[in-house]
Amino acid sequence: MRFALWPLLLFGSDQVPLTAAPELLRPWTKELRDRQPDDAFAVVYQVGSNRLVFVAAQHENRRDSLTFRMINAAYAITTFDTVIAEGFPTSWGPNPSRILDYVTKNPVRNGFTEGGETVPTALGARQQGAMLVGGEADDAQIERQVIEAGASGEDLLGFYTLRAIPQWIGERKIADAGDPSLAALVEKSLDSNRAALGLPADTLPRYLDWAAWYEAKNGKPIGADFVTEEVGPLSDGDYKTNRIAVLVARARDAYLHNLIISHLNKHENVLVVFGASHLMIHRPALDRVLGHPCFAGTDLREANSLCH
Repeated sequence: MRFALWPLLLFGSDQVPLTAAPELLRPWTKELRDRQPDDAFAVVYQVGSNRLVFVAAQHENRRDSLTFRMINAAYAITTFDTVIAEGFPTSWGPNPSRILDYVTKNPVRNGFTEGGETVPTALGARQQGAMLVGGEADDAQIERQVIEAGASGEDLLGFYTLRAIPQWIGERKIADAGDPSLAALVEKSLDSNRAALGLPADTLPRYLDWAAWYEAKNGKPIGADFVTEEVGPLSDGDYKTNRIAVLVARARDAYLHNLIISHLNKHENVLVVFGASHLMIHRPALDRVLGHPCFAGTDLREANSLCH
């Protein structure tokens, strides 16, 4: 009980800010993956008079999905000061126009939206007047940490493009990684990521170079048998691309943890919408800093009666 109470008792004092604990972020393993719920879920922490609501999303594109419903429910039970969303950097500033323009142009039609959970997240923040910020570090910061840990710029570029494949499938741009349309998407992604990472033009310049990089890493040609697990940050995963993913994930999750705590130290109500694996990774660190959550589950309406 000691860890559950001390943050609540002391947080009201400006002299005792919360201390982030990124060293307690949990490694992503097969065992942890198998313990993750099959669908979206959430936790709520009561931090003095403020709340942290963390919606652990399944990356969905349908309005009737549990992820979309839980995001809407979060806005129904709490008025937020700050909303932290996955997929774009904090350095884009508060309420970035490129995100708000994107979700406006990608509304839900026939129950489907290409923009995924970013759409209800951003639109809900705008409706409440909350500050929407990205929960990602800049590419240069991630690149520096990953290369210092032993990966190459080529590996990072190849991985950044590879990890987009599940998104392209979800957006119905390709049926699977054997789709003939993959090559054009890969080349566009390589150009964009190469520029963002500041890598030379001859780093994986074309689709065939990237495909050769992939086969050298994972021991098979890119094709319909690609599985999402290949881009997961599994520390005990079966693919060499998992090793790169681990380095990227460590840097991303440490940044996100510090960002969350910094906003709570401003006495704000904070909503975080990130993929479900991130919450599994973050729980030990958040529990140490904030105490145990007052709510964990899928029906966020219960949080109002459980969290005071």
